[in-house]
Amino acid sequence: MKKTFTLYSLVTLSFFANNTYAQINENFDNGLAPLEANCWQFTNMMHATTPSGYVINGNGSAYSEPPVSSDSLRIMRTPLLDIGTSVDVSFIYRISSNLNGQATRFIKLDLVNSAGVIVQTLDSFSIINSATTATVYNQTIAVNIPGQYRFSLTMGGNTGGGNVRTSIDDLSVNAPVIGCVEINKLLPVHLISFQGNMNKNNKVTLNWTVADNETAKSFEVERSSNGRDFTTVGVVFAYEKMGTESYTFYETTSGTDKVMYRLKMIDKNRDVDYSRILIFQLKSTTTNNIKIIGNPVNDKLTFSYTSPATQMVDVKVYDMSGKIVLKNKVNSLEGSNVVSLPLSSTFIAGMYIVEVNNGTELQSSKFIKQ
Repeated sequence: MKKTFTLYSLVTLSFFANNTYAQINENFDNGLAPLEANCWQFTNMMHATTPSGYVINGNGSAYSEPPVSSDSLRIMRTPLLDIGTSVDVSFIYRISSNLNGQATRFIKLDLVNSAGVIVQTLDSFSIINSATTATVYNQTIAVNIPGQYRFSLTMGGNTGGGNVRTSIDDLSVNAPVIGCVEINKLLPVHLISFQGNMNKNNKVTLNWTVADNETAKSFEVERSSNGRDFTTVGVVFAYEKMGTESYTFYETTSGTDKVMYRLKMIDKNRDVDYSRILIFQLKSTTTNNIKIIGNPVNDKLTFSYTSPATQMVDVKVYDMSGKIVLKNKVNSLEGSNVVSLPLSSTFIAGMYIVEVNNGTELQSSKFIKQ
């Protein structure tokens, strides 16, 4: 006889008051409705009872409708759980018949926060035709950031396969059940300011101030050269202090272009938020050899520069906010070169910076567009 997780009204208070003893151990024999009343979530999921061909074990199983398009997802989510550094997950799954042609089915395991946002994908795998017989999934999975999450099980696949359903039974997750609402929820850390500067030796100083400092856990300083791909270059742990607090981070960087920084802020609830991006122009080690011809300019930008070799160079024009408004590749000859670039009508009057970069050396100069 399988144990049932269904929470009846008589014992609900007992579960939530003493959640360290309640864990997920569900056999779906009593249907989905009692589970939904206790904070489970089901999207495009059905319930089969004996003698249906979709039942795996006992008197009932949960099953998914076949996908009708490649983005048709069938989702099952538990109540909020108190997830530690690892989680044991087990369940039995089966497809109702063999898949034909290009038809596919998959199962994906996630941790999602109370807003339904995926915090970590635990596992994902394709279902093969041998799964027409019951197949056991049983894994211990490391958790990146422990916290209060729903365990989410998503089923999907490509169209095809007719009426091939995916059934799930005997789901077990060894994490204490919290219920519908997060407990001991603190307000997220609030960033008041984030600023920085770079000295002539490319030493970067970042300063930031937060309110509600007591809710902060740590700050990860992330660096990027393109504004898309960021790498963590330092971690600053929050002080044990109430109210407003300020922090500083130092780094000496190198390169011949720009460097960008942002803060990844993690609070004690393991919620994550990001700051705006700060952009610094690295100091060039080369003499500025760009000479603007006819400055201010009108409908075209003409300038000369010296190239140490015959090579392709990147030419970029930035506005004063650091946004790239023009970029081109130019074939340079060794020695002096003159380049003329047309300026489109989108160029408004103001100050700009033209930059020539050969991969190892950077030259730049300011010009005014009339």
